[in-house]
Amino acid sequence: MAMLAFAGTAAHSNTVYAPGQGAVNSLALGIDVKASVKDRCGFASAPNASISQADFDTTGFSRDIPITLNCSGASRVAVSSANGGLQTAAAATGFASKAPYDVTVNLVADNATKASATCAASTLSSGGSCAAFAGTASSSTGLRLGAPSTKSNGSYVRVSAAPYSASATPLVAGTYSDTLTVTVSAAL
Repeated sequence: MAMLAFAGTAAHSNTVYAPGQGAVNSLALGIDVKASVKDRCGFASAPNASISQADFDTTGFSRDIPITLNCSGASRVAVSSANGGLQTAAAATGFASKAPYDVTVNLVADNATKASATCAASTLSSGGSCAAFAGTASSSTGLRLGAPSTKSNGSYVRVSAAPYSASATPLVAGTYSDTLTVTVSAAL
């Protein structure tokens, strides 16, 4: 004769009846529900500006381009420069055809946390050395704002140049230009 023994817990089953059909007409069930939301990050409206400054070599300039982030968590903003300075196609011996200027990125979060840095445009061209925000934004590249920013908080990109130095190689006459590309990404 063989005897088998099983260890375990007994399953309980409760019968629930519709109201008026029996004594037990409700039963509390515990159901754990878990969900997550992936970081959302972008521009509420893409920054778009055109700046025109006559005689910038003698007057200098400073312009703020407002940006509004729409990031539900930490974010990074990066900037790249097409020319690495204000450049003209004109050329003449003894004259420079590229003028320097600076770019400042100033970010403000919903909770008033701030991040700000300034780099020369020459450090923002391909392979540029501006460690703060050169290149294309990614989870680890760009100026980091450590809190959500989902409304107009005063964030901006500033382009500025002092009057051109008299001791520098004079600039050739012409129209100078550069194009900045500003990108945003969720941050680690």
